[in-house]
Amino acid sequence: MTPTRRLIIMRLVVALALVFASQTAFADVLKVGDRAAELENAVDQGGKAVKLAKFKGKWLLVTAGAGWCKPCAKELPTWDKVAAEYKDKVTFVSLTLDDDIADGKKFQKKMALKNMTVVYMPAEKSAAAARYGSATMPSTFVIDPHGVVRHVHAGFAERDASGESKKIKAALDKLVK
Repeated sequence: MTPTRRLIIMRLVVALALVFASQTAFADVLKVGDRAAELENAVDQGGKAVKLAKFKGKWLLVTAGAGWCKPCAKELPTWDKVAAEYKDKVTFVSLTLDDDIADGKKFQKKMALKNMTVVYMPAEKSAAAARYGSATMPSTFVIDPHGVVRHVHAGFAERDASGESKKIKAALDKLVK
């Protein structure tokens, strides 16, 4: 085999590997009907480990985002207002995926959330981050009391917070009775 042909074959193998890897990453994002992925290396504001078992038996709305995500900065205050309306029915969790927890804490402090549980799970330290849509932020998941995903809301229309609020309320009203 000539060196040129070997180089072409190696490039083809690398290209195919990259295509396969990117499809696999997106295929692993939680979908309706999936069991929610366990949180990995996740901590609360005090640094105490957080697992989904803490919320067992409750409806959850988990939204994944990061401080550098502009739509996340619009989404969180909107979800925080919705959380106040559903406080007796649904626990709202802001899952911050910033690689540096200090950055996540700075972002969350700026958000001044009053009705959401804040959890930090650095994406670089958690394979579960990809399952929660770290490639498409913000991503929101409604999880039933048995740990099964019942609704997925990817992205956030920054210019239509009112419309986004109506959509998530409609989903919650349909699911949580």
